[in-house]
Parts: sequence; C-alpha cells; structure tokens
Amino acid sequence: MRPGNLNSTILLILISLYFQPLNAETQVDLQNIQPTFEEELETIDDRKTEQQNFIKLKKRKKIQTNETIVSLRALDKITAKTLDIDIILGKKKKFGYLEILPKNCKRSLDVNDSGVVAYLQVKDLSDKSDEKVFVFNGWTFSSSPTLRPFDHPVYDLWLTGCENI
Repeated sequence: MRPGNLNSTILLILISLYFQPLNAETQVDLQNIQPTFEEELETIDDRKTEQQNFIKLKKRKKIQTNETIVSLRALDKITAKTLDIDIILGKKKKFGYLEILPKNCKRSLDVNDSGVVAYLQVKDLSDKSDEKVFVFNGWTFSSSPTLRPFDHPVYDLWLTGCENI
C-alpha cells in the first residue's frame, strides 16, 4: 500500500467513527433497565440485615443493678466487628483474648467536659506463659480516648460511659 492510500484509509476510518454515535446511552435507555433477580435479592437481604442489626441494638440488654457499671466499646481489628460491653466494677469480663477488669470509675472534674474516667486493667490471654502482664493498666477517658490509648495489635477498647456513679 502506498503512503497516500494509507493516509486516505485512516482518514476514512476516522470520519466513519466520527459520524457514528459513540455514546451507548443513545442506543440503550439505561434509565428503564430493570434490576436482575440477583440484584433484587441482594437489596432485600441488605435491608433485612440492617433491620436485624437495628433491632439488636435496640434490644441490647442492660445490667440492672445498683453497682457501678463501666460501658466499653470493643473492636476486633481482624474481623472489624464491634461490641458494646457492660462490666460491673471489680468483675472481670473477656473479649476475645482480652480479660478486662475495671477498678474504678468517676465523673470528670473538668467544667467543660461532661465525660467519665475509668481505671482499667487489661490482660492478653493469648500469651501462653504463666506470667500474665497487663497490656493496659491505667486511666482512660471517655471524652478523649487518645489521651491514654489502649494499644493492642488486634483489639481496641474505648470507654463510653459509667452508670450508677
């Protein structure tokens, strides 16, 4: 093929592409396409799980007692699941491989802050040695959890409140 014929062939191809509609919306009306059966099932399943999660949150049982209760939110970083934990002061509770023992809970004395502070001792039970060392032993604050953070590679804990203090 000679260079002149090649140029004219490329020109003809470009002209034919220019005059053909490139936009698929002009050929298919995307607004009126009905969802497939699988998409409808996924939407229905998503709505059901959202409703079930909402109902579980509403029905979350509170401990009815006159003792002080420490409320924590726990996160498993591997599964990305959170759990609200209520622990009676002085009693141990497990979350995953953690053993949590709240020792004290008080209201914050700061005028601008309406939060609470709690003294927690947390052990990691995944270590098989006999010497269980606290992975956290100190005060934590509900208003600013980063002030004294609980640092663990798998779990996070946040103080959310205290009742009956």
